[in-house]
Amino acid sequence: MRYKYNPSLRELRSSLKYRTREYLLENSLHGVPYFVDPTRPKWERLIWFFLTFASLFAIAAIIVIILDKFQTDPTITGLDMITEHIDIEFPQVFICFDWFHLNHSDVPENEMYMYEELYNWTFGKSIDSQSFPAVYKNRNNFRRTFETMAPDCDSLISDCVYRGVNKSCNVLFTKVSTAVGICCKSKNLEPLRFIDPSWSLEFEISSTSFPLRVYYTEQNVGSPKPNERPAVKAYFPIDVEFIVHITYTTPDIRYLSLGQRKCYSKQDIILNFNDCEINCLTNKLLKECRCSPWFLSFNQKEECPPSKYPCLYHVNMDATQCSCWLSCDHASYDLMQIQASPKSTNRITLRNWPTALYKREMRFGYLDLLVSFGGIAGLFLGYSLIVTIEIGYYFTLRTYCGAVVQSSREQYRIVTIHVVEKIPRKVDVNQIYYPYVD
Repeated sequence: MRYKYNPSLRELRSSLKYRTREYLLENSLHGVPYFVDPTRPKWERLIWFFLTFASLFAIAAIIVIILDKFQTDPTITGLDMITEHIDIEFPQVFICFDWFHLNHSDVPENEMYMYEELYNWTFGKSIDSQSFPAVYKNRNNFRRTFETMAPDCDSLISDCVYRGVNKSCNVLFTKVSTAVGICCKSKNLEPLRFIDPSWSLEFEISSTSFPLRVYYTEQNVGSPKPNERPAVKAYFPIDVEFIVHITYTTPDIRYLSLGQRKCYSKQDIILNFNDCEINCLTNKLLKECRCSPWFLSFNQKEECPPSKYPCLYHVNMDATQCSCWLSCDHASYDLMQIQASPKSTNRITLRNWPTALYKREMRFGYLDLLVSFGGIAGLFLGYSLIVTIEIGYYFTLRTYCGAVVQSSREQYRIVTIHVVEKIPRKVDVNQIYYPYVD
């Protein structure tokens, strides 16, 4: 007999219907063969149907709970007690100037109030730009003016010592424009090591009649956030002691999505948390007013003239709307003590070497998710990977082969005879006949 290997759609549907009934009767899932068996009593089939349906509902409910846990909290934070081998990033230091520290000699007396009002302007503060001279209403280069008016770092900071080694202050500090004004920003601070003779940064500040503001951030941060409160605002010299909390993650966490790990991995090319928020707020200002205030124009954004500051005043500067995350490997700093220094030297020092690190690792990965799903399905319904292969076999290859065989049998009119009762091997030849009267 030659087989017909291209069965029609009708023949495939007929074969699929037959294989479905056949699979339901012969599969190994708990309860399914019982409620589809037409030879069983209806009450028994109904009981098995409800039991199977309850098992399916329990499987779905537990899988939803497990999946939600995997999506929202797949990591766990533990402690790593081995810390002597690590290097600690020294916090980035910003020493920022108020208006009184700037050089006002080149500013006309009748325009002093305008420069002061612009330099001290912050979000949520109104400004009367109508009172400014008309020639300044559309001027937008105040940032460069303020940078010129601010003192140079080498004239303010001297006698720098880092990790117990004398350093040139020009190498350690540079003047920058930030979101909190003109500042001297630390740079080239090498990580601290456990074997270093000192874990401090020391420097002297030339005498000033007004207190300077000091901010601390992680390394490689371009600026503190706008309206951020300074960590220290005091007359120098002072002694500051801080402690550091270091968090690192295991390599397998990179397989999680950003929403699951809630931090930026090393593979993500993204700004740090502070710069991300500043960039987000600046983009919001550019969208609303097409410019940014002078202290946010340092990142190549167009500076607003005084006539645009009323527009900036009405922009909602809620940073919580920005999608910014911390780095998965990051350090945070807590100031433990701030006091007047008995010497003329200012000292910022790490109080003690950390005794433990925070380690984030996956407690629920994709393999755990597969095992959980399989365990729940196997417990309630007897489901396994073999059952999946069996379903694929029944509804693909077996359905097609059944359609091929059936179409070929119909073509050649082949009929299958099913033996209902076997004929005995020995037939009783001595039969007894009884008289029968109709």
